[in-house]
Amino acid sequence: MARNLIYREAQARLRDFIQEAGLGPGDRLPAEAALAQRLGVSRLSLREATRSLQTLGVIEARHGNGLFVSAFSFRPLIEQLPYGLAAPGTALEEILTAREAMEVGLMPAVARLNPVRELGECARLAEEMSALEARGESTTEVDKRFHLSLYRALGNPLVDNLIEVFWELFTRLGDAIPVPPEGGRGLVHLHIIRALQEGDAEASISAMQKHFDDIRVRAALVAGHARPSENAG
Repeated sequence: MARNLIYREAQARLRDFIQEAGLGPGDRLPAEAALAQRLGVSRLSLREATRSLQTLGVIEARHGNGLFVSAFSFRPLIEQLPYGLAAPGTALEEILTAREAMEVGLMPAVARLNPVRELGECARLAEEMSALEARGESTTEVDKRFHLSLYRALGNPLVDNLIEVFWELFTRLGDAIPVPPEGGRGLVHLHIIRALQEGDAEASISAMQKHFDDIRVRAALVAGHARPSENAG
């Protein structure tokens, strides 16, 4: 069997072992020798398999402690994205459309839950954005925290990961989109939170939709000009 096929077989067997053994995030894998024997592969093939699975974020190595099952995350996907995606063009509009569908679609769930603590934190972050804009400073990191905090109360790790993926992709492709001409991004985000705090689901959907409509206009995507010029949103 070709070396590449042997390593892939070892990788598949290791994945199956993790699933069949019921191992979850934070659980430790057996020592290399015992694991190789159990999987019926050489230690060399096992090492190659574990290295590849570390790159994919399936397992993690802890210095001096061995290998452990990793928590699910799209972070490895983000880090492995080809730089070709960063070229301006259709990709920005595609990511924007996917991100818009998800965030606008989640508004009713957030409104029903009405997470007081998280909404208060988002309001604070929106005001922090306004303060940063007034000083001419970047709002990118605060903006990201806003969107992650907004949906965290749903308690859905998949949603949290997807929000981060869409954010990372979009900012990578459109980190030069200009800020809104009136009121800034802080005010745009604050309108979303105020609608949620008032328990008005329809208004929150409308506010989030307007946020994405504004991004489209600023990115000149509606007119078919996809060349970004500063900050995403």
